[in-house]
Amino acid sequence: MNDRAIHDTASTARGSILDSLGIVLALAMFMALGYTIEVGWRRFVVEGFVSASRDVLWMAPLSAAIFAAVILAPVWLAAPLVRQGAARASAVFATAWLATFSALLPWTAIHRVAAVVLAMGVASALTRWCAAPSGHGRFGALRHAGVALAVMFTAGGAIVAVFRTMEQRAGMSALPAARSGSPNVLVLLLDTVRASALGMYGYTRATSPAMDSVAAGGALFEHAVSTSPWTLPSHASLFTGEYPGLLSTSFKSPLDRSRPTLAEMFRAAGYETMGVVGNPYYTAWDSGLGRGFLQWTDYDRSVRQVLRSGWIGQSSIGQQLMRSRSVRDVVGALRGAEFLVIPKPGGEAPNATRITDVLLEWQSTRAERPFFAFANYFDAHEAYAPPPQYRTRFAESPTARDLHDAEIAYIDDEVNRLLSTLQARGALKNTIVVITSDHGEQFKEHGISGHGNSLYYQLLHIPLVIRFDGRIPAGRRVQDIVSLRDVGATLLELSGVTADPPFPGHSLVATWTSADSASVPRSPAISELTQDAVPRTADPLTRSQGISLVEDDGLHGTFRNMKAPRSLLFNVRTDADELVNLAEQEGGRSVYEAQRLRLRQLLARDRAEFEARSPSAARRGADTARGAPLH
Repeated sequence: MNDRAIHDTASTARGSILDSLGIVLALAMFMALGYTIEVGWRRFVVEGFVSASRDVLWMAPLSAAIFAAVILAPVWLAAPLVRQGAARASAVFATAWLATFSALLPWTAIHRVAAVVLAMGVASALTRWCAAPSGHGRFGALRHAGVALAVMFTAGGAIVAVFRTMEQRAGMSALPAARSGSPNVLVLLLDTVRASALGMYGYTRATSPAMDSVAAGGALFEHAVSTSPWTLPSHASLFTGEYPGLLSTSFKSPLDRSRPTLAEMFRAAGYETMGVVGNPYYTAWDSGLGRGFLQWTDYDRSVRQVLRSGWIGQSSIGQQLMRSRSVRDVVGALRGAEFLVIPKPGGEAPNATRITDVLLEWQSTRAERPFFAFANYFDAHEAYAPPPQYRTRFAESPTARDLHDAEIAYIDDEVNRLLSTLQARGALKNTIVVITSDHGEQFKEHGISGHGNSLYYQLLHIPLVIRFDGRIPAGRRVQDIVSLRDVGATLLELSGVTADPPFPGHSLVATWTSADSASVPRSPAISELTQDAVPRTADPLTRSQGISLVEDDGLHGTFRNMKAPRSLLFNVRTDADELVNLAEQEGGRSVYEAQRLRLRQLLARDRAEFEARSPSAARRGADTARGAPLH
């Protein structure tokens, strides 16, 4: 074979590879289009969770292109070995099958074998359509359509990025002048950390020396009670001042716009508002919690997040392969492959270091006006995976509790880095600092692990520290039972911001200024389990799957509890671990029934006040079912 023939053969081989790869990448754009349409439908039509970054317009096509090119590498690499028509047909068939099968992954009602067969049928039909004698040029048309989609995605992603930047700048420009001397507000929320896991509440392990020091300089609330044992409704209560049972939040529903938020209140008072969250489950942009914040940072722009931006990357097999670090891991993932989409979390959770970095970077470039900043540190949430240097902090062979404590120690170091740096910059001067949590965690107490599944005190008793040097006396320990619901009203009063209409809840300022804090008005410490819908009746106690009340004397009665249907009554002041059920003691049943009556009256009053504040929400029916009832 002469040199010219060898050159022509090589050119043909390269052309066949590029031709097949072009078809693969073009059809990958259609796969990305399908995923993007689904995300848009779920977010803007259904108004639900999407588990995807706001950068989906450029991440989805890149994810699809990577997976298609890698998974179908044998197809386009083998293209030179067959005739051009067969190579093109193989590329169309393989990519069409992959796109269809991946689109069927979220449909758990369809058996995986049926999904394989159905995808083969779609792929066969498309291949025949392209290869039909009357379809001359259809292969080229597919490539051109793919290129057009790629251009559209690129332009759309750029437009969205520019729009977000312009929106943020416009928001900054529209801020009114803040009141002179207005203090900054910094709220640090430790996701999944119960009060008893911190030194300031008597824990013997050194999990929180830096935060203990912060608490020593301000007011610590000995008995702060969360409004919910899981993330979204608890955050929603913090941000709206409402109890979860009258909000839209559930496992399937984000926070709607029926109630104003704390960030909106501060923004209207001229504050620059910023939030950064590490919890990708229920605090990302699709949760509704970012309303009122000029900047809300959630998903990182990372390779892992790009790969997660599509059906394949969100499938169980896709996640297993991305976690693989060796050939053995890959083989194990393939052997135990499960072809199902896992929609949560939607991406890689930013760790405590990243959260602190984002806050410090933002603060270093911000305008000279007061700020309201919120941070969610997510590391103590399961699965516990502290950095290597923390892993054996409390045990050589750590248990789940040991790892959880190690995560808290890691967060503590990052909070220390944050506050120390801000102090050195002079940014903590005239700043209210809040340290709290959304809920706790159970470690086999009452035979239950995790959270969001009961209303025991391990989940409801949360840390609450408010420090404002010069305004709050150091070392103040408030013994009263208080609700997380009241934090918003407290910050609005303490900062001098007035809300019209008034923000729900009661300010706790008088608990450290009054000689008789017990007489200070406070919201009842009501907690609710709102995962999905329950059959509603005229009885207010039925508005949630679980509902409980902690009263000033420490009596904690639970009147609906998913994991514990029996009557429960404990005194958390004398029995914080809730080992003695007073409802089963002599005379305890009458006490339990009396508390049930009080709670029913409190809930009826709360509903009436809610409807007076939010008539539009009342008309829509806050009692609309959220899903199937749990028994």
